Amino acid sequence: MTTADGAVIGTTQIHGNAPRSKAFNIVLLGDGFTAAQQGAFDTAAASFVTALLATDPFGQLQSVINVFRVNVSSTDSGADDPVGPGGTGATARTYFDATFGGAGIRRLLLANSTTVLTAAAAQVPEFTLALLVVNSTVYGGAGGAIGTYSLAGGATEIAIHEAGHTAFGLADEYPYWAGGNEADRQHHPAVEPGEPNVTVNTDRNTLKWRWAVAANTPIPTQTNPNPAVEDYSASPVPAGTVGTFEGAHYYHAGAYRPEWDCKMRNLGVEFCAICKAVIWNRFRPLMTQPVRASAVMSVVARYPEHLDVFAVAPDGRCVSDWWDAGSGWAGWFSLMGGVAAPGGAGSPITAISRYDRHLDLFTVGTDNRVYSAWWDASSGWSNWFPLGSIRCRPGSVVTALARYTDQIDLFTTDQSGRTMTMWWNGGGGWARDWVHIGGGIAASGAPVTAVARRPHHLDIFTVGTDNRVYSAWWDQRSGWSGWFPINGITCRPDSTVTVVARHPDQLDLFTTDSNGRIMSTWWNSTGGWAQGWFQVSGGVASPGSDVTAIARYTGHLDLFVIGTDNRVYSTWWHEGGNWAAWFNVSGGVGKPGGQVAAISRVAEQIDVFVTGTDDLAYSTWWNGAGGWAGWFQLGIT
Repeated sequence: MTTADGAVIGTTQIHGNAPRSKAFNIVLLGDGFTAAQQGAFDTAAASFVTALLATDPFGQLQSVINVFRVNVSSTDSGADDPVGPGGTGATARTYFDATFGGAGIRRLLLANSTTVLTAAAAQVPEFTLALLVVNSTVYGGAGGAIGTYSLAGGATEIAIHEAGHTAFGLADEYPYWAGGNEADRQHHPAVEPGEPNVTVNTDRNTLKWRWAVAANTPIPTQTNPNPAVEDYSASPVPAGTVGTFEGAHYYHAGAYRPEWDCKMRNLGVEFCAICKAVIWNRFRPLMTQPVRASAVMSVVARYPEHLDVFAVAPDGRCVSDWWDAGSGWAGWFSLMGGVAAPGGAGSPITAISRYDRHLDLFTVGTDNRVYSAWWDASSGWSNWFPLGSIRCRPGSVVTALARYTDQIDLFTTDQSGRTMTMWWNGGGGWARDWVHIGGGIAASGAPVTAVARRPHHLDIFTVGTDNRVYSAWWDQRSGWSGWFPINGITCRPDSTVTVVARHPDQLDLFTTDSNGRIMSTWWNSTGGWAQGWFQVSGGVASPGSDVTAIARYTGHLDLFVIGTDNRVYSTWWHEGGNWAAWFNVSGGVGKPGGQVAAISRVAEQIDVFVTGTDDLAYSTWWNGAGGWAGWFQLGIT
């Protein structure tokens, strides 16, 4: 009944080779296995690994899962099984004192959790989850500080269900407590559960998992017509539909689960989409994230000590990671199921922050329509929603500007290449539809870029069908101008014209010409447009790579690009001097045709992001005190 009734024999790693400090480390410990029965424990542990990796999403996460088997001998075989809760009355002298009948329910299998946690920490100090395997064929298990499961039929299913409690904080989704149809379990108290997969809320606008609910799914999705009994009637919607299904959290009614079925309700089925998302999010700080190299990452600093990064995965999923000075990098997560269009270079996500507690996102979806979503600190993420009726070229870029906190201006090209705009303001919401700007037609693959030098003025740029750079402007007093060429160069058809407004009376433009040379020109209010374009310090970009420019203050510019040798390069200009020579940033190497994202949170800080040759997202930084740092993978904390 105590540690005197056995001994720890030793530990064996049976799955994984990830560094323990950057892995999800599962420790399996045996109880009620005598010294002669250790082979049975070894077999049970191996069966658990096989079942875990066959269960979605753990198979996708196995690169960061380590599993350790801790062999422990007990004096006796089995576990205590008290008569009161319906057991046989058997007793067993075991190291961890496993006992059926917790809370008067025979299937509730408890043990000395302090002893289990102490043993796990002694054998694998970096452990994440401790699971106790109990040598009994009586059905039972439990979650809590540790997970327990017996070797009854479906043992590995019990184990994975209990891991859902212990490692991921998931609730039971079945509608009973001890046995079924209990009179005191008819209606859940009107208190919102803390677990992420059950709720008493049926308001789709504030529902925990509202991001996963389709607009045409009724809420509630299924109700119990007779709360006196449990409702096991068939689902009224197709399998896999996320909604609110009544009967969960040990109650017949008043509590709702996300899908009709889930491993937290019944063994032998998959986790529901919400439980899978919870599991994924627990793993994301351990995961690296492959991203589309040709679709530039979008980076926003809502305030100086915080960064939000948005990228598109190779399969089109819209993903994000964030950093805060107080907590570091959070890890990648998917954005409400959004999928970006794959055509051309692939549509990126464009992100803006109108104020420090709000984000607006834009991309082109797989149906080539423009979509948006938003996040607010008061309510979390919205669902994605379409904007207007236009269809874009596959892979089109949506450029977004916030001229002030209650105004958004969008620019893109439709499937005919027409330069289009749409807007939102706090007074009237979204405009009725997109508007064609001045008859402009962009070259295939060329985006529209824009800058607001003043709150009531816009300047926009693109590469036209003759591969020359064109501009137009809008002013609140006069409306849109016509398009006009900024003469002097012929660009690649898919070139981006990068524009920076260092102050209200200055524009600096950067692009690549037909030979890949990195070119610049400028405009100011006293002299107008410069006489022509010039090559910036002899720089030449990798085919398909665009120039990224930032102004840390009015008299300074920093440029970034992928060079012809696929290394990450930078140069800078300071007022009163010439452009510096290009230099490789901390040895960084990007993908051919890749893009560099950069942001200046404060004047003496630059954060840079790029897709590496392994398709993973990398970052580095510079600050005035310490210079350039080395590169690191996003998602590794």
